[in-house]
Amino acid sequence: MIVAAAQAEVVERSTPMSGATELVVHHPPSASAVQPGQFFQLAVGAPHTILRRPYSAAWADPISGRLGFIFNVVGAGSAWLANLPEGHDVDLLGPLGRGFELDGRDPAIVVAGGLGVAVFPGVVRALVARGRRVTVLLGARSVAQLMRSDRFAGAEVKVATDDGSAGHHGSVVDLLLDQVGGLDIFGCGPTPMLQALMRAARRLDIPLSSIQVALETPMGCGIGTCLGCAAPGRAGGYLLTCQDGPCLRADRIDWDHMTDAFHG
Repeated sequence: MIVAAAQAEVVERSTPMSGATELVVHHPPSASAVQPGQFFQLAVGAPHTILRRPYSAAWADPISGRLGFIFNVVGAGSAWLANLPEGHDVDLLGPLGRGFELDGRDPAIVVAGGLGVAVFPGVVRALVARGRRVTVLLGARSVAQLMRSDRFAGAEVKVATDDGSAGHHGSVVDLLLDQVGGLDIFGCGPTPMLQALMRAARRLDIPLSSIQVALETPMGCGIGTCLGCAAPGRAGGYLLTCQDGPCLRADRIDWDHMTDAFHG
């Protein structure tokens, strides 16, 4: 597959939750082409930065030609992107990778930990548009780091916080204990959270094949060349997040050897 870089115009910048930036760009071809769960490589112009930054599209609107990216500032590249003014161009490469498989009849449960929520506004919108019953389980360190529930129109939203400042006091995975049988689960978050999700699924007799995860492994090229995003496969060898994923069935991953490389 040949993917060309394109210039997109920044049209809006906001703070969707504490510590995060939402950058909205206008580029109709990308907004029409991207599938929920796919990502883009964004070029940065900060001094001493070379590599693009990989971000999943949080949502896309083909009618307006807009798409949004939600990320934390963790270094010079993301800081440069977070400060781009409206009217400035940003270089996009994508859409890349594989998105979520969204068709089905079973109730859909979204499990989002921390900045893992960034991929889900568009995913939930697509699930609701398919007429599926959707429950969103949001987890964060504190209430200030939770995305607003109105970003998930048409879904039931439950929350958990580490400090007990909103919702359940504890892990977002604990909220799964209220769920029974016949579910499709979509997860994204730090590796320890995803590993806890797998343990909970086994206790609840939820097959890992019914769980899809969006992996957040470090990426360099985003097109399968640098091999920096390798994740251990359950069948042996390695999977490349940028090509086999980032959205994968959980039963394809060797969770016992998955390292904590979440970068957001």
